[in-house]
Amino acid sequence: MATPHQVQVGNLLYTVVDDCTSSYRAIVTGAVTDEILGELYAPEFTVDTGRADLPSKTTANGLFAVTGYPDQSFPRHSLQNDTVWLKLKAPGFRELLIKQPIPLGAAFPVPALPASLRRLPVRIQGRIVNDVTRAPISGAVVLSIDNPHPPPPTVHTTTMRTPLYFDHASGTAAQLVTMTVVGGTTLTADVSAGDKVLNLLTRTGLGPNSIVQLTAASQVIVEYGVVDHLGPGAAALPGQVILRNALNHSYVHGLVTTTLKFVTAAPAGGPATLAIDANAGDGVLRATHLLNGATLVVDSGTPTAEYHEVGALSDSDGFYGLDGVGRVPEIFLFASQGALKRNVPWFIEHDHAVNVVDLRLS
Repeated sequence: MATPHQVQVGNLLYTVVDDCTSSYRAIVTGAVTDEILGELYAPEFTVDTGRADLPSKTTANGLFAVTGYPDQSFPRHSLQNDTVWLKLKAPGFRELLIKQPIPLGAAFPVPALPASLRRLPVRIQGRIVNDVTRAPISGAVVLSIDNPHPPPPTVHTTTMRTPLYFDHASGTAAQLVTMTVVGGTTLTADVSAGDKVLNLLTRTGLGPNSIVQLTAASQVIVEYGVVDHLGPGAAALPGQVILRNALNHSYVHGLVTTTLKFVTAAPAGGPATLAIDANAGDGVLRATHLLNGATLVVDSGTPTAEYHEVGALSDSDGFYGLDGVGRVPEIFLFASQGALKRNVPWFIEHDHAVNVVDLRLS
């Protein structure tokens, strides 16, 4: 590169470098995998930096390169560390945002941080019938159990009746709890999925961190909300309760099948911890031991504490559903009602939003 020199034009002074050259090259290169299956295949996989000076090239099997002019995009690269944000996207997968470091003085291309795309969860649903009579079975419980064949797993998969409301980090505590009813009331207005506000006939006994239980459709749908604060007005009068979590289901006021109870939770059994992080919308927990019981709590005693019934329950026509199933290639379903039972392994069809798994109990 030639020595810089200055040129004056009128009242302006310019610094000029003759024969300045710059190289267009790969700045960051990497490979992305499928969290469940390992090798990724996604023809529409993209990497977006949010910067016009840093476009990217990708392949269907997860290879990518962020390209550009290093001296222009990172002019102080020889003096300081820098970063670039990478947004990884592919249909059927959750978006992944990575803060990619560009270390001081590092040679280009910089290797990208390891990354796995997480598949969007699916719904498993079906009908439960008597294997002999083919009559529908109501009130059957459908749980996820460990693989019955050795060796025993070190990470256990528990299904929940409603998906998570919040993200939770690996190592977060999860535990079975016993719910005790301490009061109740009725809704004075409908509640839509996604709502955080309940309009109640009375709020006596409620306050921050109180737990409310909403039930619909003969207890097939049971959902819990944790109170953040009460709306204005006396607690004994009709008013609003604002929850910390947005509800997954809708509830119609005035129906006898819609109930709202005030409950307390007491620990039952030893605690587990999440073996991998969990996303809002996940309907399974991957934890240090199985949490099959009635109800569980995740992240108890924190602002993101949430409560869920374990497993699914079949309705009067024998239909059941589990939302948010993912994070594993295979799930082992165990359905039972009284002496009737069935254990069914199922390789999850992650490319289908709904997996139909009918169960015949004997």
